[in-house]
Amino acid sequence: MTRKKTELRFLAAGILVLAAAAIGIVCWRRNTAASRPVEIIMIQKAMDDTDFWSSIAQGGQMAAQESGAVLTVTGPEKEQDTELQNEMILEAVAEKPDAIVLAPGSSEETLPYARQIEEAGITLILLDSTMEEEAGTAVVATDNYELGYKMGSYMKQFADEDTVIGIVGHVKGSSTALGREEGFRAGLGEAEKQVAEIVFCDSDTDKAYELTCGLLEKYPDMNMIVGLNEYSAVGAARAVKDLDLSGSICMAGIDSSEEQIQLLEEGVFEALAIQKPFNMGYLGVETAVRAARGEKVEAYVDSGSELITKENMYTEENQKLLFPVGE
Repeated sequence: MTRKKTELRFLAAGILVLAAAAIGIVCWRRNTAASRPVEIIMIQKAMDDTDFWSSIAQGGQMAAQESGAVLTVTGPEKEQDTELQNEMILEAVAEKPDAIVLAPGSSEETLPYARQIEEAGITLILLDSTMEEEAGTAVVATDNYELGYKMGSYMKQFADEDTVIGIVGHVKGSSTALGREEGFRAGLGEAEKQVAEIVFCDSDTDKAYELTCGLLEKYPDMNMIVGLNEYSAVGAARAVKDLDLSGSICMAGIDSSEEQIQLLEEGVFEALAIQKPFNMGYLGVETAVRAARGEKVEAYVDSGSELITKENMYTEENQKLLFPVGE
């Protein structure tokens, strides 16, 4: 064997050894990544005492526990504090978690901060709301058009040619508000033209109360009012009750807090179009874990919705929705 052939054989053997070592390092890194807990930060729109955000957090914690992930839940106290939420996003990026589950406070103002999550190489899952441009690996949310449509389709049976309709929305321009209003109007059918006005309470129950009083003063014949989230629905219902108008104004709301359920039982609400926040939180964290581990996930995950009336609220299935086991 010539010296040149011997050198080539040693070189080939060395290349094989290096290749095997590289494959071993890749496999070791993959196994290490798969075995260590996935670290996730969930940034909610709010950390207040509403049942909606509490249920989302509880669903997320259950998913984290089942998958062995480490979950931190944070967010501003109030939904309208977008500036503080954006600061929290930057703080979360600095912590370098494997994934961030973000419920964006603003479809416009939150977008640049969501981009920073992506630029940092952190898996981003959007929760509850979308933004002006596509962002993140997946969106886990209620189909808000469908949610509003269910409510509108049910409420149109109470409308006649003299019905005057008011809508109390939550955050003007948000994807959830736009989808629900559009769906509600579509569900009303011909009665949609009888919507007198929509007002926005900025997810503040007291403001919803005052706005409802203002609507009833401006439109004395208004006899149907709907609220597009927990804050707006509860505020509007409290105003109608305090004005002793429960018997003459037909109401519906979105979400299912304890107070809303009680108002449904009392007959103040004809119906509640409910989201499934526990499911949303669970699916959001579950999707984040899978995406962070390199698994393929669906780009859009519908967390579901249901229409609850006084007639069907006591069925076993709907009782589970109104009072999830995780809560």
